[in-house]
Amino acid sequence: MLVRGAFPHWQSKERADRPIDQEDVFKLAERDELSVRFVDNSYSVRHGPFRRRQLPSLKKPGWTILVQQTNTLWPQAEAFLDHFRFVPNCRLDDLMVSLASDQGGIGAHVDSYDVFLIQAFGHRRWEIAETFRPELRPDLDLKILKTFKPEASYDMQPGDLLYLPPGVAHRGIALGTGCMTYSVGFRAPNRLEVADASFMAHLSELADSPWQDPWLESTDSPSRLPKRLLKNMTDQVMACLPTREHIENQVIAGLSEPAPMVYFTPPTGPCTKSKVRFRTYLQTGGAIYLCLGSRVVVTDNQVAINGEFFELSSLAKAQRQRVGTGFEILGEQRLLDAKYCNAIASDPVILEIFFKIYLAGFIGLLEKNKRS
Repeated sequence: MLVRGAFPHWQSKERADRPIDQEDVFKLAERDELSVRFVDNSYSVRHGPFRRRQLPSLKKPGWTILVQQTNTLWPQAEAFLDHFRFVPNCRLDDLMVSLASDQGGIGAHVDSYDVFLIQAFGHRRWEIAETFRPELRPDLDLKILKTFKPEASYDMQPGDLLYLPPGVAHRGIALGTGCMTYSVGFRAPNRLEVADASFMAHLSELADSPWQDPWLESTDSPSRLPKRLLKNMTDQVMACLPTREHIENQVIAGLSEPAPMVYFTPPTGPCTKSKVRFRTYLQTGGAIYLCLGSRVVVTDNQVAINGEFFELSSLAKAQRQRVGTGFEILGEQRLLDAKYCNAIASDPVILEIFFKIYLAGFIGLLEKNKRS
């Protein structure tokens, strides 16, 4: 789906309301917390971080720099993703930014996830094909199609948006220098990874005990498997398999896992010393914000943040609603105001949950002189 002028004010060369410009890309490329790649016109890849002097001039044609997960460090990038929160947050992945010189690009490839390609600065030509041969070029780090015959071509101007579903081959080529494209990618949950995590998590809860079979009798046919032994062993193995409830919990926790390169730094302020200080802060007009890179998932009886799972079914209905609402507000607005924080402080059970994720660095306390 092509949308011309999806961001109509971007046709000017001024930054307008664009979250990241050229100088921002160079700053982000220096950060070792992000996945940064440099691709030249032979499709060889170098991995960052990069200092500005390590990168060629934009006047030199045929190169691209890509910075993934910008929203985990750049508040403006996280806010830009609000345009795409028409699906659950657990399916929204990141804002990747590519900056290219003339003719720069990464070749024809296929993504396994939905993507929105928004032209921020300069111009880029996107060529797409729904029918293609899947063979890849050998000896390259990038998964570039060996052959590619475009079925359609779109020259993108600033503010234009192109949506591509999974499985559509596409190739982007910068037309002129200073071409910058925002790529809003969506997560494609891996069911095999979730299944493996579910099984291992369930096994860790089981205590292995020595095998016992005092009922076993002597036999004249040692190669024949006794029915009771087969049944007992099968029952014990079946007991090791996770239940639907275990799997649901792992799915919830897994969908809240942050991006692989995102790490959270535990706080060091006075509120870390004791839960009493944390509660006092919340009772005296304190506010809580969601740290960049955090992912939140909420259901009726469970919440999860960055892979940390909380079962709420044992709580009273009012408590479940308060915790769920708090996590939902954090996930969507990234801020809990003083009124809500005061309510958290009044309930020891709820306070315990929020204190735990505070100590993990998933949420932070807003300085009182910086509140809006």
